[in-house]
Amino acid sequence: MPDDNLHKLNRYFEKYIDKMLIKDIELLKARNDELKFSYPYILLVSSCIDLFGGIGNGFSGPNGRSNSEKRFTWFITEWMGKINPLYKKSSLAYLIYDSWRCGVMHQATLKRGFETSSYMYPEDKHLHYIEDNGRIFIHSLRFADDLIKAQKLYRKYINDQYRDIADIDSLYNHLLEMMEEYKSKKELNFNNLVNYLKNDGSVFESADYPNADIAAIPSAAPDEYALE
Repeated sequence: MPDDNLHKLNRYFEKYIDKMLIKDIELLKARNDELKFSYPYILLVSSCIDLFGGIGNGFSGPNGRSNSEKRFTWFITEWMGKINPLYKKSSLAYLIYDSWRCGVMHQATLKRGFETSSYMYPEDKHLHYIEDNGRIFIHSLRFADDLIKAQKLYRKYINDQYRDIADIDSLYNHLLEMMEEYKSKKELNFNNLVNYLKNDGSVFESADYPNADIAAIPSAAPDEYALE
């Protein structure tokens, strides 16, 4: 049923996008003047792009191998490009994937040719070339704001075409593909760690620590029943 799958998609967006990734960006923004964040924005935005790209294109290619570049650059060109036409350039989309996303996630730094800050230069210098040092500037806070606008457009698009049964089913099946990724080696190690923690006495009940202001957010890959 398309309405049921659309409901579950929206529940996922509300619980695991709005209350986790977007919420974390908003918490950073609230203290940006004080703490002057840079890399955390890139990490959070890259996570959102990866996730929405996977929902739109699947989380693996036909051969079962990773399609991270395809899904990542697709969301940048198709949806962030609606916020700033420069994102539509395939060269920029690839560099955001390779030099921003992969650089910060895998090498713990931006790759050569870029620098980032949320305060050193004005927002309107985002994606401008710094001629005297040969780098392209990323205003990391502006990048985050562009993502927030783009994901709202994408979610509106999904809801506006909810009568397209095949497309809604496809999007939801891509989400299930991610949620159900639980290989035997991972399951074995997870169970081993749980048993160790229980035997060690490293156990507590979440109900013993209520917090009415900011609730803890569980994994982004919930059981399907959690979306009902």
